[in-house]
Amino acid sequence: MRKPTVIAIVMLAWVATLSPVRAQTFTVLHQFDGQLDDGAFPEGSVIRDTAGNLYGTTTNPGTVFKINKERQESVLVFLNGGSSGIFPTGSLTQDAAGNLYGVAEGGSGGAGVVYKLTPKGEETVLFAFQGGLDNTNPKLPAGGVLLGKNGSIVGAAQFGNKLKCEIGCGSVFRLDATGTMHFLHKFTGGADGGNPIGPLVQDASGNLYGVAQSGGERSCPDAFLDQLTGCGVVFKIDRRHLLTVLHTFTGAMDGAIPQGGLVLDAAGNLFGTTLKGGGSDMGTIYKIANDDTYTVLHRFTQAEGQNPNGGLVSDPDGNLYGTAQLGGDQVLGTVFKLNPNGSLSVLHSFQGLEDGAVPFAGLSRDQDGHLYGTTAKNFLIQIVQGGCVFEITP
Repeated sequence: MRKPTVIAIVMLAWVATLSPVRAQTFTVLHQFDGQLDDGAFPEGSVIRDTAGNLYGTTTNPGTVFKINKERQESVLVFLNGGSSGIFPTGSLTQDAAGNLYGVAEGGSGGAGVVYKLTPKGEETVLFAFQGGLDNTNPKLPAGGVLLGKNGSIVGAAQFGNKLKCEIGCGSVFRLDATGTMHFLHKFTGGADGGNPIGPLVQDASGNLYGVAQSGGERSCPDAFLDQLTGCGVVFKIDRRHLLTVLHTFTGAMDGAIPQGGLVLDAAGNLFGTTLKGGGSDMGTIYKIANDDTYTVLHRFTQAEGQNPNGGLVSDPDGNLYGTAQLGGDQVLGTVFKLNPNGSLSVLHSFQGLEDGAVPFAGLSRDQDGHLYGTTAKNFLIQIVQGGCVFEITP
């Protein structure tokens, strides 16, 4: 087990769009070596339990890992094919009993699984998605799941349900406690969007909110996978399973290709990011108010970060935190903070050394204001070395 590596964060200076912040401490909690007893390439965020343990996934080798409060890492289960699933790319969710829930892109059916992991590391596949180009089954669950009432699980499948889209426009599904699959919405690739990605969020009334990364019936220069022309939508699904589009992206100043992991505040406002668009085509942070008014809160420059591609987290003061997979002073990604007044600060610009490079997921935040995240790789020895888990302490 490696000892944590502490790196002082050097802030970019004399950039008009960046505001100064007080000193931060960046700590590498674990570097993945890609060996069979470890894992590599985390593409999801980590979650933290009440005892201070962190949990996350790596894609190849596929694992679910734990970092305890003493900052020691261990693998809880390997997800490397067969019935257990393969390529767990999304983030985890934990219930009150300490069980973990997640999704993997592959499995026994060829199109992904939803799985449950007990605190003892015992895995159960709750549902195996079935492959094939000609059927209408949902395929490729993505981003993570939401735990609903009565033991149900809600998530998004990016493909399948072949309608207008070449390989399927995707769906929002609910898996009940008996393992039965229910469709809350099957996307058409038209005005309702296509290719949704989780996790979804839910308000006190039971309404669900999420994003679809394509569709919307507007011409888009960044069409997702070139199978549709739309730049994506933000949607709401009410308790009657009726879908309402809250915003259709144009690919211009309002952004393009929205990312999963919306933030819903107590007033009913939604906050999210787009991978592209925003003028410089480097992405945006946006708000959809509880009256459905859409506002761009920030448009990224390369110095601040390029292509924010994970969900946001917020603090009690209304600050938003996230990651960009590229950009910064080494063009290897950043961690950023957006103040309620609209000013953005770079908390860390990845150097590709011990600190890693290319964060593919968003952050988690504890009650003391510590931020936790992952990088998909670093450049210590070779370009594809396995990434890391990091902490930023205020």
